[in-house]
Amino acid sequence: MELQDSDKAKSLTEYTQVIIHEADRLQTLVDRLLEPHRKPREIGDVNIHEVCERVRSLILAEFPCGLQVVRDYDISIPDFRGDKEQIIQAVLNIAHNAAQVLAGESGRMAAGDAKIILKTRAARQVTLGKKRHRLALELHIADNGPGIPPEIADRIFYPLVSGREGGSGLGLTLAQTFVQQHDGVIEVQSQPGRTEFTLKFPLP
Repeated sequence: MELQDSDKAKSLTEYTQVIIHEADRLQTLVDRLLEPHRKPREIGDVNIHEVCERVRSLILAEFPCGLQVVRDYDISIPDFRGDKEQIIQAVLNIAHNAAQVLAGESGRMAAGDAKIILKTRAARQVTLGKKRHRLALELHIADNGPGIPPEIADRIFYPLVSGREGGSGLGLTLAQTFVQQHDGVIEVQSQPGRTEFTLKFPLP
């Protein structure tokens, strides 16, 4: 019994640490959003797999039962220059939306059939915006949910447009803004049973 209690206490401690770390990170991000001139973007080396692992841990902390977050990484992809917190937030917004939609599907998580895939690939000779890049990173965030409602499919990146009851409609807008600030783009393909967002960033 004592061992059981100890395991529970350890699990709660880890969960609390995740929450505290995330709250601090979000506060920093909000401060930078609200005070762009006093707190400029913090540019450094970004490892996309560290970003994915951070997002994965946050999603699984919130949805610990019945959700699979599958990794499919190309570990040869190099770091790129950017604001790591903004990239984390962009990926988290998309993955969290997917998890919430999957959680809302009757019985999907209970059956252990809910899945999000984080896949990284390198692509050659990619045009982002109007500029050609020799090498680019592609991050695919896919889920096996019901798909984006057709009536909002062409407006999902607009502010205040949400396909989920109670949604703010700002998550994808912010994700797109953060990606564009890194000279990248977001693309999406959706149909019932699979939605896939692809984030593309230029690589050095």
